[in-house]
Amino acid sequence: MKIAVAMSGGVDSSVAAALLLQEGHEVFGLTMRQYNARKSGYSKNEGIEADIKDAQTVCDKLGIKHFVVDLKKDFRAIVEKNFIEEYSAGRTPNPCVICNPTIKFGKLMQAAFTLGADKIATGHYIQINEENGQFKISIPKDASKDQTYMIWKLNQFQLSKTLFPVSQFNKPEIRKIAAELDLPIHSKTDSQEICFIKDHYEDYLKDHIVFKPGDITLPDGKVIGKHRGLALYTIGQRKGLNTPWRCSLYVMKLDVNKNKLVVTENPDDLLAAVFELEDVNWIAGEKPEEFSGISIQIRYNSGPVPVKNIQEKESSLLIELENSTRAITPGQSGVFYRCNQLLGGGIIK
Repeated sequence: MKIAVAMSGGVDSSVAAALLLQEGHEVFGLTMRQYNARKSGYSKNEGIEADIKDAQTVCDKLGIKHFVVDLKKDFRAIVEKNFIEEYSAGRTPNPCVICNPTIKFGKLMQAAFTLGADKIATGHYIQINEENGQFKISIPKDASKDQTYMIWKLNQFQLSKTLFPVSQFNKPEIRKIAAELDLPIHSKTDSQEICFIKDHYEDYLKDHIVFKPGDITLPDGKVIGKHRGLALYTIGQRKGLNTPWRCSLYVMKLDVNKNKLVVTENPDDLLAAVFELEDVNWIAGEKPEEFSGISIQIRYNSGPVPVKNIQEKESSLLIELENSTRAITPGQSGVFYRCNQLLGGGIIK
């Protein structure tokens, strides 16, 4: 089989390529140039250009071809545009969730097919299995590296053309394999969360959004300070408010219409058990026959929590949790699981 490996320049995708070669496949590397390094504040020895160089070095070591696909225009028009629009609307987006179905498993996958690939492989820690023609996603061996949360928007065709070779290993094992193969990136640190932003996202947003200062208020409307612009805050945030007060304050709500940042002294005010999901996608291509036994994960670094009830509305789902949970944040993903299997997800409204 001819397989294009999406090479990020990191250890996981590098080992993915090596494992597929060992299995006897015809392999080539494919790296996307998705942002302008200079505009993002990176030097030529940092960011995407450095990653492309590392990917090329690994491919040379493995004796395989390496191609670079320029997707800056598409990435800017889809992922960065969504990122800016969501923050402007007082929401907190996850750019990887948008990038995966449209860019990495979209435009990059199409480029792989154009170059003759039968399938694409990545270094994601995601378990994929086929049962009766249905492709199912579950948590990998190394649950601490689980990345299933990021791919809930993928469809069956994309999954049918994708391999995740590192899912049967834990991260220390992957680094050991890389060292044994003398791959030059075996000790390279893992990449940052948002690839196109060098430091803090504020430095990026200030070039695209006009920050409008406004009032910081308590839930009763009492003004206690000034915020620097709603895009700089997110639900549940405690640090960075720069408002002297008798105790810790937590961001409770971003009121875009009134340009107010509502904060609270009581962290229990951040608890909620009911919320809506929009832009819903089911991995199987259709909703489950029944919703029993489903849990939902509301942010990347938290575990799934049990769902009590799911009510279908015209263009969204109303979710009721078994127990209240903290800081349910508009713009983030709510991702459904049953046991260890990914079912789908949606965007928190």
